[in-house]
Amino acid sequence: MRNYIAMVLLLLAPGILFSQNDARKGTTSINTNIPAQAQYSKRITIRNLYFNKRLDTGGKGEILEVEFVLDNLTDDPMDLYIFTIATFEKTERTKSSLEPPIPPRERIRTFVTYPDDLSNFQYPVYDAQGNVKKDANGLEIVKLERFPKNPKAGIDPKTGKAYHLTEKLHIRTTHLSRYRKNYFFFNNVAVLVFESDGKLAYRQLYEIRGKRNR
Repeated sequence: MRNYIAMVLLLLAPGILFSQNDARKGTTSINTNIPAQAQYSKRITIRNLYFNKRLDTGGKGEILEVEFVLDNLTDDPMDLYIFTIATFEKTERTKSSLEPPIPPRERIRTFVTYPDDLSNFQYPVYDAQGNVKKDANGLEIVKLERFPKNPKAGIDPKTGKAYHLTEKLHIRTTHLSRYRKNYFFFNNVAVLVFESDGKLAYRQLYEIRGKRNR
């Protein structure tokens, strides 16, 4: 991925909806025109969502575990592709118009996906003429979006295939926040579920206000 060294981190701010239910229980051509608002399905639902924090046994950092139960609301089994995205996002201290906005490069400090393939969430940045922007070294500039280029990459690591949902599935994903000088743990999580044809079935953003230690 040498062509993707230069990177811009963009926050999908407009219309973000934070869960006020299960998240509180867990206290403790490529189209880049992606809607920021939540999306739900009449075929599936998510419940018992928890965020668990634990130390990495190798001493590399701290791990966020995302756990939830996926329920089938129909009588028919289905194949699904699932992603979770954990980020640390810096926000303005107030909503005052007098406060200078946070530059896009500084809004998202960490962006960790499950499955762990960051390239699936990297999109080219274009100029007004439709050309891919490049930095001073001639490297292509990319941005990170909370939407995979290949939805069918969200496979079950146990089978190497799509998640197979009959009645319910217990999902657990992990995200490592590596230690660094200016260290931040995650404060936002996105959950995305795609149907067998690659169409988005469920999308929700959650703000982590607390984490269960394990």
